[in-house]
Amino acid sequence: MSQIAISVTGLAGLACFVAFSWGVRGHFRSTGAMPRGMQLTSALSLGFALLFFWSLAHGAGALWGGAVGLFAAGLGVFVWAVRASRQTPPTLAFDTDLPSFLLKAGPYRHVRHPFYLAYVLFWLGTALACPGLAGWAAPVVMTALYAHAASREERKFARSSLAADYAAYRAKAGMFWPRRLAG
Repeated sequence: MSQIAISVTGLAGLACFVAFSWGVRGHFRSTGAMPRGMQLTSALSLGFALLFFWSLAHGAGALWGGAVGLFAAGLGVFVWAVRASRQTPPTLAFDTDLPSFLLKAGPYRHVRHPFYLAYVLFWLGTALACPGLAGWAAPVVMTALYAHAASREERKFARSSLAADYAAYRAKAGMFWPRRLAG
């Protein structure tokens, strides 16, 4: 991988990681102390990001164009989700609050968990930039963690006053991937 490719990939990855880190403190609501599951998610994210940047600095990976494309897609979904939820930001992952509103605008029209989709795209990009077993550990572990967090959030909706509305919404919007892009 050329030095230019490494630099572009590193800068694109850093832009995503900085934006996502800002989201934890600057966008999402918290109903108290940071939930333990969110602490674990943050620690794993930092560790995997450091592994990615270390691997990248050592010239790993040749699929940098695909990685940068996934980083751009992830950042695009993230920004779209922030804009759609600016007036009513969701709570942090693993928070125990019962939902009092249902977002269905912007990317929420297509996926129920667009923030997790953005993060998954990022981790898939790191795996393309740094292939091999170590490169694929991050998307596998983090996607499993996001799926667990999303399932917890869906159970919270099922126990809330929004249960019927959420059930209808689930039939239209995919968890992490759109059921369909039209309509």
